[in-house]
This record gives sequence, structure tokens and C-alpha cells, in this order.
Amino acid sequence: MDIHTENSRLKIVLGEIEALRMKRQHVLADQPHPSLKRFTQQELNDEAFPSYKNLLVGRSRRIPDRQTIINIAEYLECTFDERNDLLLAAGYLPFQTELEGRALEHALEWAHQTMRGLPFPAMIITHTQDIKGVNEPFRRLFDIPLDRSYDGLMNRVDFHFNSDLPIRPRSTFDKASFEQWEAHAINGIHALKREHMLSRYDAWYQKLFQRFQKYNVDEYMNMQDAVERLDQTQTILARMESSGELAPIRYRQVSISAGSRAYPQIAVFLPVDAAARTVFENLGCPINCEFV
Repeated sequence: MDIHTENSRLKIVLGEIEALRMKRQHVLADQPHPSLKRFTQQELNDEAFPSYKNLLVGRSRRIPDRQTIINIAEYLECTFDERNDLLLAAGYLPFQTELEGRALEHALEWAHQTMRGLPFPAMIITHTQDIKGVNEPFRRLFDIPLDRSYDGLMNRVDFHFNSDLPIRPRSTFDKASFEQWEAHAINGIHALKREHMLSRYDAWYQKLFQRFQKYNVDEYMNMQDAVERLDQTQTILARMESSGELAPIRYRQVSISAGSRAYPQIAVFLPVDAAARTVFENLGCPINCEFV
């Protein structure tokens, strides 16, 4: 890259950083930052990039490396798109974005076609944890009503925490099942945080965690997860076709992704114990209930 082009790119990068910095400062006019950040040039220099002021006054003309740009974006609390815009302005590869628009529609169409061919309970989930479809075995296993009033609850957070749906009360029927359900809740919240760390300032992420707040699960948000110790199986009371009574069964979940992206994905539910295999067979699953 020649000097003129590099200088032009540096001006663009500094312009992007300064626009974001001033945007954050403008928000502070209405409410102070929880961590008392001020988003000044000096603070950015001190907290994210010690050579920032040298760039501003022209003592340095070197475009910051990729990790430094990421550090600056982190300090500026950038959304996923803002971070990628900074990286692109500096000439670096952006992070892989989630599918949207027509690409997402195509992926969802593929997921629905695939789910229709699965003889096991399954649901389709997007990166925002919205549930875009469930099959009939899933509805029957978890007793999900066909009532349209439940359409607004089509999110994985609601399915786990909402006591108006059958899943939570049937997964917390005694002390052991409640502790297992709680452990999965803590693990799930932390997994979401890790998986979408770069999106935590995005509107969809903030909205998702507001759903958690709706269920008063603040204590789970701050608890440390225990991935290594967590039993990956889950327990639920399911209806036995022979007697019509509810009995505990154990199941596990596997995920199928559409293409090279993690989402949308199909969550497939498989039996673990003999009681579960009986229930699943009654749902129309293969006799031996082996996932192939």
C-alpha cells in the first residue's frame, strides 16, 4: 500500500473512531455511564490504545493492528456491525455475521424441510433464540398447546422459564429435577453470553436478556456455570400412552446446523432411558430410537 493510500485509510479509521466516541458521549448527556466512562480521547488512549493521541496529532501514521482495533471497539462498546465497520475501514477481515434477509429465509426453508423428515421431536432456533417452528412429536412430547395466544412465547427463554407452559412445572417436580433444571438454566445463560460476546451491545441481545429479567432470574445471571460437572441429560414428566399418567423420563438434545453457520439450527430431542424410549416410540419415533 502506498503512503497516500495508507494516510487516507488512517483518516477514515480515525473518523470512524471519533464518530463512535462522540456518539457515546452524546448518550452520557442524558444518563451517566454505569462504569463512569467518559469516552474522551484521553480515556481511550489510557484504556484501549496508548498511541491514540499520537495518531491524532500526526506523530504516528501507522494503522493500528487488528487486535488493537478490536480493543478500541471493545472500549467503545460497539455493536457487532460497528465493530465490523471499524475492521473493514482499517483493511481487516470482519467477523462472520449472522444470516439475515433472503439468506436467512433460505436457511430457514432448509431447516423446515430437514425437520419434516425427522422422526424425533425437534424445533428450529435462530441466533436470537426465537423458535421458528416445531414438529408434531415436539408438541406432543412437551404438551405445547395449539392455542394462538402462545405464539408470542415462541422463544427458548420462555420455553424454559415460563410457568404457564408445561415444560417448567414438569421439569421441576421434585428437588432433584429442580436442581437439574436450575443447573441447565445457569449453563444456558452463560453459554449464550460466551457465544454472543461480540453482540452484547446489540439491540437483539439486550432484548433477549430483558426476557430473562421478566422471569426474575438475576441470581442465575451472576452464578458461575459448571459445564464440566453438568449432566447433559434432562428430566421431564411425560404422558405414558398406556395409562395416561405422567412419569419421569430422561432425554438429551443434539443440534443440526444449516450449512457453515451455527444458526439457524435444529434442536433434536432423543430418549436416554427405557421410559423415554417407550414415550418416544408412541410419538412415532423408530422402534429402537437410535438417531441416524
